Amino acid sequence: MLSLYGLCLGCSTSAQPGGTSATRAAAPVATGPSAPLVTGGWHLTVYYTPVESYHPSVHRAISDCAGEYLGQHSLDFLEHVQIEGFGRMVAPVHGDGYLGWSFDRQCWFRASTPVGSGDRPLQAWVSTAAGPTVPAGTRVQVIGCGGDIQAGACARVKRAAWTVDDRCSVGCQDSQHLDLYIGEEDQPNFENASPNYFDSQGAVVRLSG
Repeated sequence: MLSLYGLCLGCSTSAQPGGTSATRAAAPVATGPSAPLVTGGWHLTVYYTPVESYHPSVHRAISDCAGEYLGQHSLDFLEHVQIEGFGRMVAPVHGDGYLGWSFDRQCWFRASTPVGSGDRPLQAWVSTAAGPTVPAGTRVQVIGCGGDIQAGACARVKRAAWTVDDRCSVGCQDSQHLDLYIGEEDQPNFENASPNYFDSQGAVVRLSG
């Protein structure tokens, strides 16, 4: 989860600037393990899509990578988008409801939806970002959540059918690090108030192709 720049929360996706979303680092789809593999010692974090209406603060005018004006937005919202990769704006810009941040070019762009690697739309409680040692397309079942997570959130994580369809680019040196996409924030002060925002060590997961 990345309210920390060094963890894999906000290393969700970056995308190429433009009128539509693109990827941060497209990874070839590869076949996962031929047989289910259960291992422990995993690090689980989460990433999410900030919602501007939950971030009232001083506003700042921004432009996209080509210099096109994208309106004025909450500074707190902009800071969160720069961590998480995408955020839902209060008012769409030219029909696009999401603001994206290009980690490569360090500039803003508008988007129709948050996407992961290969321009695949992110799916809440499905999409998973991982390092290059876990092949794209690998299915993930969390068997044990590890520590630092509430029971209700753990139960939801264990029920979910996760799939590796995104790549981490920062903070993913640990080959046993999975960043789980949990969708749009649903309340103010989300990172402190929501039980679904967690950083857990010692999880047990099953990987399958």
